[in-house]
Amino acid sequence: MNRPPFLKFLAFLSLASSLTYAPVVSAQGLFAGSKGARTAGRGGAVGAKADDLTAVEYNPAGLTQLGTTTIQVSNRFSYNMETFTRQPSFEDAGGGGQYVVFDKVKNQEPLQALDPLIGVGSNFGLKDFAAALTAYSPPGAARMSFPQGQQSTLSDGGQRYMMVAREAEMLIYALSLAYKYKDLFGVGGTAQWIHVPRLNYSVVVAPILFGMGGNSVRTDLDMVSSVEASDPFTFNAIIGGWLRPMPSLQFGFSAQIVPSEIKAKGTIKVETADVGTPLETTRNGEPADDVQLSIPLPNWLRFAARYLKEHEVDGKKELKYDIEFDLVFHTWSRVKSFELASDNLVARLPAGSLAVGDVDVAKAWRDTLTLQLGGDYAVLPKRLTLRAGASYETAVSYSEYSNVDFPTGQHLSGAVGASVFFGGFELALAYAYRHQLPVKTTIDDGRVYQITPGSRCEPPYSDSTLCPVPGQPAPTVNGGTYTAYNHFLNLDVMYRF
Repeated sequence: MNRPPFLKFLAFLSLASSLTYAPVVSAQGLFAGSKGARTAGRGGAVGAKADDLTAVEYNPAGLTQLGTTTIQVSNRFSYNMETFTRQPSFEDAGGGGQYVVFDKVKNQEPLQALDPLIGVGSNFGLKDFAAALTAYSPPGAARMSFPQGQQSTLSDGGQRYMMVAREAEMLIYALSLAYKYKDLFGVGGTAQWIHVPRLNYSVVVAPILFGMGGNSVRTDLDMVSSVEASDPFTFNAIIGGWLRPMPSLQFGFSAQIVPSEIKAKGTIKVETADVGTPLETTRNGEPADDVQLSIPLPNWLRFAARYLKEHEVDGKKELKYDIEFDLVFHTWSRVKSFELASDNLVARLPAGSLAVGDVDVAKAWRDTLTLQLGGDYAVLPKRLTLRAGASYETAVSYSEYSNVDFPTGQHLSGAVGASVFFGGFELALAYAYRHQLPVKTTIDDGRVYQITPGSRCEPPYSDSTLCPVPGQPAPTVNGGTYTAYNHFLNLDVMYRF
């Protein structure tokens, strides 16, 4: 039934109101894979096609291609595995300590059942205008957890000086507007409210340095430092456009344009690594535990070229098949480090006190390119569409800065998917596999060091009485081999009226 624009507008506002109060169920850390089954099934190549509600993220100008009022509910189920085998190391290398061979460790929370998108878009009965309101979590792995390792099991938790666990919940509320001129070109924009209700990070720290060569395996004073923080609001925006100079050729462009940074405020908890005894933290002699964790977000640019073939079905032009190539550039070089500011917090130890200080988790990430190729084929017009795609991502991190918190090596991905249509409904399903090529670094080359807040070793790290490892602030802890892979199952339910 063709409803008048006023009723479509009411339907839009009704769902928009519910989205405003949508609960946060699960969300992502930094990103992996694609959002939506129709997008994922094409290997992410939708910068020109962008004709469902994932357009608010990939190219908001594509909303003008919806053609009607659309309600979309999506979810992604994922299995996110990462492993690390630390290079064998000496405990107190210069003091005759023991030689330790580490067990392989792996992510202990690989399953993620909720990764949602819900939204509504409409042209309100107008041929050249469209708007959408959506709420979604950016694609990625929300949780990573690894063994901590205790004194009685030195071979466990070889990654513990890099990270014990992290959890990042992120939800984006987005308002998008788009306009097209006939079928020649379209422009659009998305305003994003990024909400981070939870950003937790735990790592084992060694308060002081001692022993020639440093103790890179464990110390009797090891502490677990855990931060729990949140950021209620960060603004960002996406702009996009498409151009169709001929019926069979379409180009797309989109960009996230606002340099933004998550500044999550929260609390820090410090406890002994051996038995978990809590330690009091103070500031100026008074109990305090507030900190701020800062993580820059990248900007990105997307260019897309699409070849498409249409045919007439029931007197209307419908897509028969298409193939699209996208090139995406991310400015990950904005992420020099994850910064923890404690504003002069002090932890009280059994034998004294220790300044928590400001901690930088070194990243030194670099800009990346992602190549995506995918397409659709209408097997049965208005009944069944098949799709497939593949992509390649360059490495985010130099191997010497590899860490277990995020897989940052080169990635290859492949995907297949399908849509089934019945009445005004579309059910889309996609499976994608993402594989990181193995990453290796060594103790000599590694640039992730043990966190030692009580150390007095200062640049250029040449004082042998304060710097047990010449030329660096503390022992290297990221030498080893990293592997990672993801299985994604995406499901979309769409209703158009």
